[in-house]
Amino acid sequence: MQRFLSVLIFLFSMALMSSCQVVDIVFHAGAWSGVIVIILISIVIIWILAKILGKRRKQDWTKP
Repeated sequence: MQRFLSVLIFLFSMALMSSCQVVDIVFHAGAWSGVIVIILISIVIIWILAKILGKRRKQDWTKP
């Protein structure tokens, strides 16, 4: 029932908007999703590089 109500509200709100507004909302949501995904991927890559480079430094210091 909850899902049906959500779909009904979504369809009703889309029917009240013009097609340009709908496209604008979809593109803005997609743009922000893309920005968030790129930031998360960048953070993961930097974290992995820091782990790899941190291990190398630690190994260099332990060598006589």
